[in-house]
Amino acid sequence: MPNTKTKKPVKPVAKKAKAPAKPVKAAAKPAPKAKAVTKPVAKKPTAKSVKPAKPAPKAKAAAKPVAKKPSAKSIKPAKPVKAAAKSAPKAKALPKPEAKKAAAKPVKPVKAVKAPAKPVKAAAKPEPVKKVKASAVAKVEEVKGKKAKAAEVAAPVVEEEKKRGRKAKVEAPTDGAEPVLTDRQKARERKAKEKALLKEFAAQQLGTEEQQELRRARLKTLIKMGMSKGYLTHGEMNDVMSDELSDADALETLISLLNDIGITVYEQAPDAETLILSDNTEAAASEEEAEEKAEAALSTVDSEFGRTTDPVRMYMREMGTVDLLTREGEIVIAKKIEAGLKDMVMALAACPVTISEILSNVDKITTGEMEIDQFVDGLVDPNAEDIKLGPEEPEIDPNAEEEEGDDEGGGGGAAAAAANAKQLEELKQISLEKFAIVRTQADKMRRAFDKDGYNCPAYIKAQDLIRGELLGFRLTAKSVEKLCDTMRSQVDQVWKLERGIVSLLVDKIGVNRGEVLKDFPKMAMNLTWTDKLLKENKPYGALLQRNVPAIQELQQKLIDIQTRVVIPLPELKEVNKQMTAGEKRTREAKREMTVANLRLVISIAKKYTNRGLQFLDLIQEGNIGLMKAVDKFEYRRGYKFSTYATWWIRQAITRSIADQARTIRIPVHMIETINKMNRISRQILQETGHEPDAATLALKMEIPEDKIRKIMKIAKEPISMETPIGDDEDSHLGDFIEDGNTLAPAEAALHESMRDVVKDVLDSLTPREAKVLRMRFGVEMSTDHTLEEVGKQFDVTRERIRQIEAKALRKMRHPSRSDKLKTFLEED
Repeated sequence: MPNTKTKKPVKPVAKKAKAPAKPVKAAAKPAPKAKAVTKPVAKKPTAKSVKPAKPAPKAKAAAKPVAKKPSAKSIKPAKPVKAAAKSAPKAKALPKPEAKKAAAKPVKPVKAVKAPAKPVKAAAKPEPVKKVKASAVAKVEEVKGKKAKAAEVAAPVVEEEKKRGRKAKVEAPTDGAEPVLTDRQKARERKAKEKALLKEFAAQQLGTEEQQELRRARLKTLIKMGMSKGYLTHGEMNDVMSDELSDADALETLISLLNDIGITVYEQAPDAETLILSDNTEAAASEEEAEEKAEAALSTVDSEFGRTTDPVRMYMREMGTVDLLTREGEIVIAKKIEAGLKDMVMALAACPVTISEILSNVDKITTGEMEIDQFVDGLVDPNAEDIKLGPEEPEIDPNAEEEEGDDEGGGGGAAAAAANAKQLEELKQISLEKFAIVRTQADKMRRAFDKDGYNCPAYIKAQDLIRGELLGFRLTAKSVEKLCDTMRSQVDQVWKLERGIVSLLVDKIGVNRGEVLKDFPKMAMNLTWTDKLLKENKPYGALLQRNVPAIQELQQKLIDIQTRVVIPLPELKEVNKQMTAGEKRTREAKREMTVANLRLVISIAKKYTNRGLQFLDLIQEGNIGLMKAVDKFEYRRGYKFSTYATWWIRQAITRSIADQARTIRIPVHMIETINKMNRISRQILQETGHEPDAATLALKMEIPEDKIRKIMKIAKEPISMETPIGDDEDSHLGDFIEDGNTLAPAEAALHESMRDVVKDVLDSLTPREAKVLRMRFGVEMSTDHTLEEVGKQFDVTRERIRQIEAKALRKMRHPSRSDKLKTFLEED
């Protein structure tokens, strides 16, 4: 009878397992071992197992059903699947086919239980895990509404987990010690783990810049997808990042990264119940929030490993984001630059102060104080039509080999210099003729202002003629900037004085700000304004009376400025506004042209590496040349900008190498001579097979031989005294250089011996004779003495000292003494 009773509940267990299979999935792994236990379990009455469904937590405490979760702690999705697969063969031994399905289906719930991976990470925390399990069981019971059937299923689960739960007991000896540090410890662990995971994920092959950008875009797409849904599946990850996930370690690292930012990864798409059971699954974000979170996550990845911090690579990456310009695009930008310059010149021509400064520069050119190319770049016909674009001319390849003279920074030949001087002379003559017209019209404008005031017909006519002439010049960037600064300084003075007047009236005196600002435009330079305010008999009258001189002083300064600039101050502000707008447009267009051609600088600078300057320095110098080319580019000539800019970039780089590359700076003209000498020397070596001497080079270069020797001496490179010598590199070059200030050991010994012999010989004389000789010849003294000085010392005449000295020298010549000194004399 007991056997028949037990069989009846066993079948419902297998059948009912279909419905609650997903929550029961936690016990899916031990299913094979549970078969052996099913018979003893059946002996217990089913009713009994139903009633104590509530106290089930006691059994859980002993069984530790969550002990299975430490296997999910590693967050490796492959391992649970393999374990489930291994248990499948044993499940086939069951007589019931329904049990097969129960063992096979749990693959889905494995991920459902795995979803709360975050709380399970700390395997040593059994108490919180119990609460999670208890709440999970309670939720299942509420959703299904069938507590009895759920209890029947729960009974074997408890029995099955008892066996495996014993392992968890060892890991959790203390239950209440850890929750005290949870918040701070969790934050630290999360941060450390995220940093380690990011670096590990970055340790894979970085590839080229394009591959990094592609991988970053894919990762962003994946994060956005996960943020919007709240979860991801393995299939979605493989679809988006199939190339990056070929390695199991990379897959594991990516899953950990996604879990850390709040995205749960499932093997298959979870159902609603699984999502309800998953406590750590965040609410699905909106599209905007997903975009923001994806950017934040990627910025974390970038800051850790994703992007290089090497300045050259960063510079090249930023440079690569700008598209190259076509010839049409270059013309569009050149026209923007020209339009901005035109607005600036129109504004400058409206101010007599700037016209006067232009004419003062012309006077310097006439007297020779300034070169014409320092003020004028060239002449422009403002009414000229644009040259129609013809076929693309062959572009100069910056990587092509060029002549050695240009390659080494040498200047052009004498013919080129003569041609350049001739062009500058022609430019000077034409410019002076045009500026003469500007001077004439400026005088007419001044007379018209004195006679009829500002904006009279004669004044306007003269001003228009001045503008027309100035538009025919292409002034240098430096001169235009200086003229703009002149006008800007005038306007700044006006603003400063006006603010001072308003501050006095409003802040110090207490006049209503609205009243002051209402009357200020028309009363700013009216010296009777303060009298009008005093007549109003306001409370601030006494204070205003004391400050009248200060206010009128500021007003007088405004009047002086208007007298100097001629035009009214409101008109001056408007002209300055027009000039600033034109300056901004020009600056933006120049920057656009420069940024689009940075690649050209890189390609040219690569040829000049290992010549004394670092690569970044070469790029900087090349960029300076590029900016000069932008300033001087004339699109109407029909050439592409890169053709024109290549020479400027190369010239700037080679000049900087000649000027800065050597430790001891050599003037540029001498560098050119050295380069010429080296070129001729190589040519002779190729022709004759041996190095030329100074006489041969002097003959070839047509300069004196002594100058060739000086040039060869200058051309030598300095060498460090710390240069290691020998295979072991234990000695340096400086160790082999003689020190002329130090005596050799042999000489030092010889001098010491001679000092002792001389002392012995002198000691054999009388004390008076010895002292006279010592003083006369400076022996053992800092200097020698004259007869007069020795005589004063002994209080005798010079003649007597001379006699004593002669007598002592005769004694010294005696063979008994002189023989001792002869050896030193012979060696010397």
